[in-house]
Amino acid sequence: MLVDSAAIMAHEAKVCHESPPYEAADVGRASETITEVSYNVPVAVGEHVHVTLYNAGHIIGSASVCIEAGGKRVLFTGDLGRTPAVLVPDREVPKDIDVLVTESVYGNRVHHNQAESDDALARAVQRTHAEKGVLLIPAFSLERTQILLRTLERFMGEGKAPSVPVFMDSPLAAKVTEVYRSNPEYLRSEIKDAIKKGDDPFSFPSLRVTVNKEASELIDKEEPPKIIIAGAGMSHGGRIRRHELLYLGNPSTTLLMVGYQVAGSLGRRLKDGQKEVEIDGKRVRVRATVASLDGYSAHADMNDLMKFAEEVHPKQVFVVLGETEAATFLAQRISGFLGIPVDVPREGETYEL
Repeated sequence: MLVDSAAIMAHEAKVCHESPPYEAADVGRASETITEVSYNVPVAVGEHVHVTLYNAGHIIGSASVCIEAGGKRVLFTGDLGRTPAVLVPDREVPKDIDVLVTESVYGNRVHHNQAESDDALARAVQRTHAEKGVLLIPAFSLERTQILLRTLERFMGEGKAPSVPVFMDSPLAAKVTEVYRSNPEYLRSEIKDAIKKGDDPFSFPSLRVTVNKEASELIDKEEPPKIIIAGAGMSHGGRIRRHELLYLGNPSTTLLMVGYQVAGSLGRRLKDGQKEVEIDGKRVRVRATVASLDGYSAHADMNDLMKFAEEVHPKQVFVVLGETEAATFLAQRISGFLGIPVDVPREGETYEL
């Protein structure tokens, strides 16, 4: 992930005539300092300071971080997973926490349930097949793509959706998917059992993985119907932009958003209904059907975040990592419904615990 981000930032820095914060060579040096740590094992990181990692239920290997220092236990959620998670075991709930620092990405929204999203995805595949169109799915390479592969594998195996050629057009997603296959002990029990039996929950007969540039470009020569899953999830970079440039002008195309779209991103503009966009310097008239579903989100939603705060039941809460409206809304709910003191820190503010 760091190598990929370094490449993206190098490109953006060149366009903006700036220096990137780190480069590919830095990634190697940083990686040499990494030490593997197990969940639920306190690790001394300084005199009288211990850190314990708890499964956050978000993506494979994700962790909430509990720091014990000065007689306080401070828990940082990081990205918290929803319940139930699709691929990974459900999040753990640490106890005896004094201060909770919680994310709030979906602090004012409730996800569609997975069954609704399954139905919407199946309908999109059926429409693509019937109209001989193209289904474009911008997807994050880590977790979201694997959720989609697992879901499509199930659909096509059960006959819920027709067998349509599916192209996973992402070298990074291919590498990440192999990490999931190789570490079944960190996945949900039913997926772990399937892998042990020799089944591959991330593959099916109509799936083609395109890694190199030449194979990616050959996708365009394939006659529809077809499904293309590619990064980046917010269409701010990656191979999905080339496919959007080619297919968004066609009324038989469906662009299906399956993840969070940050304000200002191309994905957000498309989701908000903008009818003409610029992609890599070229103007594109959007005639495709643009749809959005968030039932495959790996993030905790408002109800999940509230439930987690209630179960942890700290003495104090700080709400971070979210747009202002979402963070403020969640803070008000925690304060009003749980009666716990809450702050929404602004950049540069300092708090003493």
